Amino acid sequence: MLDGSQVVARHDRAAGKYAEILVLDHYLEVLRRKPGGLPGAAALAQARAAGVVTAARQQYRDAARRRHGDAAGTRALIEVLLARRTLPAAALQAAMTTAIALACWMPRPCSSTPAARPPAGRAGHPARRAGPLRPPGPRPGRP
Repeated sequence: MLDGSQVVARHDRAAGKYAEILVLDHYLEVLRRKPGGLPGAAALAQARAAGVVTAARQQYRDAARRRHGDAAGTRALIEVLLARRTLPAAALQAAMTTAIALACWMPRPCSSTPAARPPAGRAGHPARRAGPLRPPGPRPGRP
């Protein structure tokens, strides 16, 4: 896809009838909320075949799953895959290696006490918790 003369997106072309090319990166935001969908995802199988999910990333996920359970361990891998968008591959590789060595699996900074999770309001932002969904007062058609 071009914007003028600049390439803004590039995807492989599916050759053959009923062929699908799925890009794991397109599904990561959904999989972050629903990590149970990752193990059987066709996009994951294609990403493994393409080398996106490397052996080091799989080791990181396996270790995180042993320590924190399936959902949290899978979310940790998803956070690493999301970090690929902004961080160099060498930095992620070093971070995963260090995390495995230090037994620190979660993507937030490691500490001796677990980090407090912010309360989830509307749209996941604590500041959006204030105020009702409707204006106060009687609803139309009801006393």
